[in-house]
Amino acid sequence: MDAGCKAARLHLKKASRSEYEKIVQEAKLTPTQEDVLRRHILCDETVCKISMDTNRSERRVKSLLHQAYQAVGKIL
Repeated sequence: MDAGCKAARLHLKKASRSEYEKIVQEAKLTPTQEDVLRRHILCDETVCKISMDTNRSERRVKSLLHQAYQAVGKIL
């Protein structure tokens, strides 16, 4: 994971719920990216669990998370 994505992930993990919502809204994520990111950050679900629950490959879930972190990183 590149430094920008890592910084975005850490920022979201430390953010309050209202700050998290504001950041996600401002980043203009797709509904799928929002769902995967919410499950990973707020619900603390693993990539494997998200993959199984959403019927997506782990690779696709990781890609969605990466895209979401990139979008968030651009506004931080």
